[in-house]
Amino acid sequence: MSVDVLDLDVLRPEKRIVRIGGHDIDVSFVPLAITWDVDELVRELMQYGDQEEVAKDAEKTKAVLKLSCKLCAVFSSWQYPELDEKWFENNMDAAQLNMFVPKIQETLERSYNGIEAYQKNGEAAKAKKAR
Repeated sequence: MSVDVLDLDVLRPEKRIVRIGGHDIDVSFVPLAITWDVDELVRELMQYGDQEEVAKDAEKTKAVLKLSCKLCAVFSSWQYPELDEKWFENNMDAAQLNMFVPKIQETLERSYNGIEAYQKNGEAAKAKKAR
């Protein structure tokens, strides 16, 4: 007897790690529990435009850095609760934030692209079965 197994583990990407303050943060995927918060913060950051534009305005720079700390905290604190906004504000500099935030954005994009690809594959399989 054959068993049809839907192996969802194949959708999980290889681990990718960012090391911060001695903590290894897995940036290979965005857990569903934080996806909406991460998405909202990434979209809010994108509204500020590029870094050159932000750098010209002190208020924008401050807002972007605060949002970046919040994004990093939301992303990291599900693994390490002690890595909250205050921790990022007190332990990170702008260069570190500017390297971590894009990794989070890439992870979110990959997650959405993976869903889209999986849906397309599922639709193709359904169409093939219907033939």
